[in-house]
Amino acid sequence: MLTAQSIGSLPAPDEPESLMHTIYLIDQGLQLSKKSNRIVVKKEGKVSEEIPILELQRLLIFGNNQISTELMRYLSSQGVEVAFLSSRGRFKFRLVPETSKNIYLRLAQHDRQRNTAFVLRFSQAIVAAKIHNQRTLLQRYQRNQPQIDLSDAITALLRSAQEVESKSDLEELRGLEGSSARLYFAAYARLLRGDFTFTRRQYYPAPDPVNALLSFGYMLVHNELLGLLEAVGFDVFLGFFHGTRYGRASLATDLLEDLRAPVVDRLVLYLVNKGTIKPDQFQPDKEGRGVTMDNLALKTYLANYEKFMETPFQDQKTQKRQNFRAILREKVLALERTLLHDVPYPPFRYFS
Repeated sequence: MLTAQSIGSLPAPDEPESLMHTIYLIDQGLQLSKKSNRIVVKKEGKVSEEIPILELQRLLIFGNNQISTELMRYLSSQGVEVAFLSSRGRFKFRLVPETSKNIYLRLAQHDRQRNTAFVLRFSQAIVAAKIHNQRTLLQRYQRNQPQIDLSDAITALLRSAQEVESKSDLEELRGLEGSSARLYFAAYARLLRGDFTFTRRQYYPAPDPVNALLSFGYMLVHNELLGLLEAVGFDVFLGFFHGTRYGRASLATDLLEDLRAPVVDRLVLYLVNKGTIKPDQFQPDKEGRGVTMDNLALKTYLANYEKFMETPFQDQKTQKRQNFRAILREKVLALERTLLHDVPYPPFRYFS
């Protein structure tokens, strides 16, 4: 396989070709077609690369690249998800294989969504885990940077986590989650080294590079959860904590919450503090209201994201070795068991 610099395709770092799961096509002006069970990539009419479809799970295409109808049909038949993004990484749309026919799961999901007691219990569980994981990240970096005193924020987040069960409705719980997030990001900003500035979390448009890095990472994890949820048979638009809103895949957002700190926030700290991505690698977006990564930063981010998602680690609580991609799958299957078999949902808790 050619390097990322040659045409902009990035397999997961250090994985042999036969074990690829995700391919990112970043460079512009590519033409994608099918040859046997391989993706043929051409640039300026010449074959740049042939990518085996075996073991490929998802293909992300950035910007102005072309894909043949024959290839799209074949990828769909093989269960490969194809996502289209702008050249700077803003999500546009997805082509997904045929979804599960598991109507009983959807019926159970709709039934539970109308059960206010279940919705509150589920929401309390994911908010408590989210706050726990935010606090754990701060504790971990406090040990590594003892010159930065985060003790007030760490203590405040502990109090917030202890208050979760006392919240008797979703509005109170969402208020607690929002106030905890503000506490957390105020402390998070103090961990950033170098010339990056970050004053508060702002979703879209991203006003600064750190917000752009965070939002892009959340989008990547959210899209992976979307594909997994659809494959099992969930209604991705019917959430519990995030409820329902036209056009929003609320269930994927529910499952994202406890992964934000241990996956994306940690990755962004790594990239910023190691100097892997620099402030001058960002530029104004097309609307002139925010900033986006340049092409090199985008490739760097995606390579490191894949490494974070695929690298095994030992869970300090269960002593089980796993990676974050496996955790995503486990979360989706755990939710299926919760809805069909009435067992408590176990959110992911990060232990440093």
